[in-house]
This record gives sequence, structure tokens and C-alpha cells, in this order.
Amino acid sequence: MKPRRRSAAVLLAGLAFAAPIRIVHSLEPLADTVPAKAPRREVHLEAGNLSGRLLDNVANFERSGSGFNPFFHSAYPGKPIFRLDYVGLNFEHIFNGAAADRELSMFTPRKDPCEIIRATSDTATLRWPAESSAWRIGCEMTYRLCAPNMLDMVFSATPTVERFPLGYVAFMWAGYMSRTRERAIRFFGRAGEQEGWIAFGEDLTEGFETGTVSFDTLPDLPHEEGAQTLNLIENPTKKFLKPVYYGLLDGDQDLETDEDTLVYILMFDQSEPIRFALWNFIRDSEGRPDPHSPAWDWQFVIRNPEVGKTYRYRARLVIEPFDGQESVARRYSEWMSGW
Repeated sequence: MKPRRRSAAVLLAGLAFAAPIRIVHSLEPLADTVPAKAPRREVHLEAGNLSGRLLDNVANFERSGSGFNPFFHSAYPGKPIFRLDYVGLNFEHIFNGAAADRELSMFTPRKDPCEIIRATSDTATLRWPAESSAWRIGCEMTYRLCAPNMLDMVFSATPTVERFPLGYVAFMWAGYMSRTRERAIRFFGRAGEQEGWIAFGEDLTEGFETGTVSFDTLPDLPHEEGAQTLNLIENPTKKFLKPVYYGLLDGDQDLETDEDTLVYILMFDQSEPIRFALWNFIRDSEGRPDPHSPAWDWQFVIRNPEVGKTYRYRARLVIEPFDGQESVARRYSEWMSGW
């Protein structure tokens, strides 16, 4: 059955999604930063209630990737947001759907040379030079902590060779969560005829939901037989309408208490290139997938990439006490209207 379409006014009734979606083609750096005097492998960042250690993939070699380890909210010292045996907000995969690039799709950029090129007390940039990238794509991700509870990110990618036989290249970031209230994330979108706040990661008759969720109007990404499809296959019925999702964290990491719920809100400045993703690889003490330690991920897709052109997006992560779904919508609208 063809999904029923509704007007924007109907879709957003009762929510604080006042600001329109904007596609941003040119982004300035988040802040001026001071060049490091010597090469860095890790840096401590802190602002407001958030703090963490940002590592490149040399310092973080045993956990196979770059990102945050540890990362804290000051309300719960010693209780990391991301698992200590993995890494948070890790730039983990680049893929293009081609069978010939199956191995590259799983092990880069986690093993490509990476460096921290500049840092202040709240800002650092990780850089993957094109000349040493297995894909020959130059990438940068700037992380900036902002008081009281925000982390702003800007990513850029510049392809330097043609390696996109199916007409796209995609990038994925992984967040291996330490302790969550439940497995699922929630976003404003649709599930068939249902429209509103949709859960993804729910239990099924057999197993549970995993995979990716794309923007409402886009076709699925193609792939060749024999390609790595782990990050490719999209949910056929659930789609997002606004580029923001949230999940609930167990602040003190004791599931018996219920006065300590934090919300983990991840929002983006664009819709079409973004895809949400959820996985659950971590096992509990009985060897079953642990519903309180999922991976809450996202992807950035460049369609018809051009060699030499730079592509960018912004994202904001908010971690604060949960005050209902309306507060999630409000945080997103505030961010969008503040540009």
C-alpha cells in the first residue's frame, strides 16, 4: 500500500518543530583553534557538564578506531556514556556498495592514518589525509563541547579519485553505549501509515530491529552481489521526517533506580544525506544481545560524488535530564533557528 502523505502542518501538529530543514552548502569552522606545537594522539576536552578524552586511532589502537574514551556527564562522575572497551562517536566505516571494495568497507577508516591537528580546551579536529586514506578521501571531523550539555560536530570529506561505481559513497559513525534504559531510539517519522514519534530497535517475534533508517523520500542505496551489506540495508517501512533522534540513558547505570534518566539527542543540519543506524553486538552475562548496551549510529551519504569537491554536514549531540519528547523537538528547533 502506498503510504498516505499529509501536509507539514498536520505532521508537526503539537510539536515545537518550527524551524525548516535547511541544506547547508558552505560551513565555517566552529571556532578558531590554536595549532598544536607537536603531534598529538589524544586530547582532553571539557565544557559545561560534558568532558572526555578524544583519541586518534593510534592512541586507541586496541579499540580499533578514533573517538571518545571516556566521555562523561558531570551529574554521574565515573559513569561513562560510551563503553570503555569500545569508543564513542567513532568514525568507523566508508562504503560504496561495490563487491571489489568489500574489505575496505569494514576496516577503513579505522586503520587509516589519523591525526589531531588542533585543539583548545573545548575543541579538537581529527584529520584523515587523502594521500594516506585507503579510499583517497580526505576527511576531517571537528568536535566542540559547548556549555551546558552539548557537543557540536562538523564533518568534511573531499574525494580525490573516482571510486564510486554505483554513484555514491557513505560514511558511518558508531556510538557503543555503556548503559541505556532500552535498546530503541526514537525519531519523528513514519512507520507505514503511522506518523509521529517512531521507535526503532524494538523486539520482534524473532529477534529485534537493527539496521538503518533513511529519509522519507529517498530510494535505497544499491549494492553489487558480494558487497558488504552490513551498513547498507534499509528498513523498508520506517522512515524519518526530521533529522533528529533520541535515546534514553541510565545515568547512574543502575536499572533499579528511575530518577536518573538522561536523554541522548543527536540532530543534523540536513535530511537527505543522513541515515540513522542501530545495532546490538554486545552480549550480556548470559551470552544474549544486551538491550541496555546497543550501538546508536549514523551515516552520511554523498550521492554522485565529484572528485575534488568538498562535502560537509553539521551535527549536535545533547545529553541532559529527560523532560519529554516535546523537549527533544524544542532542542532541535532552537538549534536550527540559531544559525
